[in-house]
Amino acid sequence: LDFEFPDEHVNEVDGDEKESAGVWEMYFDGAVNLSGNGIGAVLVSPDGKHFPIAIKLRFDGTNNIAEYEACVMGLQAAIEIKVRKLEVYGDSALIIYQVKGEWQTKDLKLIPYQKYLSKLIKKFE
Repeated sequence: LDFEFPDEHVNEVDGDEKESAGVWEMYFDGAVNLSGNGIGAVLVSPDGKHFPIAIKLRFDGTNNIAEYEACVMGLQAAIEIKVRKLEVYGDSALIIYQVKGEWQTKDLKLIPYQKYLSKLIKKFE
């Protein structure tokens, strides 16, 4: 193992602007595989503190359902801690474009998720 980190002196990039604006960040992801289904999100405060959340799902579903579950769980956590300004990042183009209204939600299993997320995002500036 190599324990030398050549960039260990780099702590933060571009942090001052977001800190003054009070903007939080949320990163979410879902996974489905033979070992089971899981979701995770990380909330990052304006001062750089990280709040990770991970959950093993106890039901079967598609990868898209896991992605939606992860986003929902992250938004619910942000609402619980009274976050007002939030930037959300995920690797699922499907979820992002459906929630933004740029793509239609055709899968009947995903329509309730899309509607619920649209309701949740109204709680943020």
